[in-house]
Amino acid sequence: MQGRRSARNIQKRSQTSDQSQNVASKKMKKTEARVQIYKVQSLFRNGVDLLLRSDEPHVEEVIETIFKEYYKNVMPRLPLKQPDWNKMDSVGLLAFLDIFNTAAEKFKEEVFQRRRALLTPARWQKVHLDSDSFQEGHLVTVLARMLSARDERVLKKHYKSFSSETYGATTTQQMKNILDQLNVTKEDVIIDLGSGIGQLVTFTASYADVAKTYGIEKCPRPAEIATRVSENFKRLMAFFGKVPSPYKLIEGDFLTDENKERIKKATIIIANNLLFDDKLMKKLKEIFYFCNSGTRIVVTKLIDNTRMTEDNFSEHFDSYSDTVPLNGIDRQVEWTKNNVPFWVTTMDQEKVFRVGAEYGAQKEEQEAKLEAKRLTRAQNAEMRNGRNTSS
Repeated sequence: MQGRRSARNIQKRSQTSDQSQNVASKKMKKTEARVQIYKVQSLFRNGVDLLLRSDEPHVEEVIETIFKEYYKNVMPRLPLKQPDWNKMDSVGLLAFLDIFNTAAEKFKEEVFQRRRALLTPARWQKVHLDSDSFQEGHLVTVLARMLSARDERVLKKHYKSFSSETYGATTTQQMKNILDQLNVTKEDVIIDLGSGIGQLVTFTASYADVAKTYGIEKCPRPAEIATRVSENFKRLMAFFGKVPSPYKLIEGDFLTDENKERIKKATIIIANNLLFDDKLMKKLKEIFYFCNSGTRIVVTKLIDNTRMTEDNFSEHFDSYSDTVPLNGIDRQVEWTKNNVPFWVTTMDQEKVFRVGAEYGAQKEEQEAKLEAKRLTRAQNAEMRNGRNTSS
């Protein structure tokens, strides 16, 4: 009897489990059925149509931004009703995009037939974006970031508070400020130490024409988001028909042997080191010692705060570099409303010899003064002895 009851219970549990699986399967199919593909026709020469899934983070807001910021001046030229974004839902967005894509295709054909250069990136930047290359690069960076993280508050929870890992991104406006003041060229190799979700790296790749930009991030969670940021950045750049400068995002410790070599070979190093502890800064300083003359290191805290003297100058970092403040802007980092000073340190491997010569000259001068005083005292003593003898 007990065996039959157990068998019935097992059968009931099995049926319940099957029913639950069927319900879950139906819910999954229903959820999958709801996922739509939003297609946005590219109006840029060499641009690739943008395909976005309806379940991507902030996707509808991204599409709205594209139309408001990039297509705002061309929309009145298309034969369609202008959308009311305040009342737009997913169903309405699909219907609007179908109409827009058809109108956009005809528009491109007309432009091509007239052999006009309306759709070149430079023309679009001037006429349709109403901005400079910073605004374009900034918007691409923002959109890639929006598509990559549903809620970035997880980053602040992921990092250790008030430590070398504290999350505090430098803004794209400040990065532009840095790149402009450094007058970056095609020869520059830039490396961002602690690159977070990679937005400064992608912004630089969009804004500046440089040899390569690296970003190194140790913490797994932001590095994971950075991978998605990179993928979405490439999608958006393809949509705009533009090719970014070479860049690479790396998950790992920038103190590994491989990354140390990357740092030594870089011409520009960015380190938002305001909260880096002394131990980490000591290790970084040991790497910086081997950087070539002319390498520029941008920091938010001086690399060496100790006083240089004649006894320690041969090891002091300031004997191998020159540091000056960068002209700052308001709200330079995302995690504080206070202004954070930025400094640029330029490596100069020959400076230690000049410093040594200066200390040597100072020592000789001091010794000469002491010798002069000694001679004066000896002469005075001799004169006094002569007077005493005469007396």
